[in-house]
Amino acid sequence: MMVGGAEETLKRVEPVFGAIAKRWFHLGPNGAGQSVKLAMNMLLALEVDALAEALALTRAAGIPGERVIEVMQSSMGRAPVLDVKAPMLLQRNYAPSFPLRLMHKDLALAMDLARELGVNLPAGSAAERVYANVLSSAREDLDYAAIGRYWEKSSG
Repeated sequence: MMVGGAEETLKRVEPVFGAIAKRWFHLGPNGAGQSVKLAMNMLLALEVDALAEALALTRAAGIPGERVIEVMQSSMGRAPVLDVKAPMLLQRNYAPSFPLRLMHKDLALAMDLARELGVNLPAGSAAERVYANVLSSAREDLDYAAIGRYWEKSSG
C-alpha cells in the first residue's frame, strides 16, 4: 500500500495498514501515495503496450508469440506483469482482471499530474492516446491487455 501524510498520523494508523496490507510505504506528504500509484500504473500500461507492439512486430515477421514470450521471460525483458498479461495477449482473451477503463483513467490522471508539475512524458502521452483509442472502440468491459487489438489492427 502506498500512502502519504504526516508521520505522526501514519504512526497512529499503522496497525490498520498492517492488517490490510502485507507491506505499506510512507512516501511523503498527502498525495504522495497517489502520485506513486499513478506512476506505477503508467509503467504497467507502458510495459503491456510495449509487449503488444513487440508481438505485432514479431508476428508480422512470422514468429509465434509463444516463442517471443519465452525469450522475453528468460532475458532482461522479463517483467512480472508478463506472467499475467502475455497469456491474455497470446489467446486474445481480454476478460478484465484490471479493466481498460480504469487503466485509461489512471493514465489520464498521470498525464494531468505531469502537466501540473511541468513534466514531459512523451511515452506516457502516446500510451494514453492509444488506450483511449482502444477504449472508445470497445463494445464490452475489457482488460487493459486489449491494447493488443490496436497493434494487431495497426500491423495488418
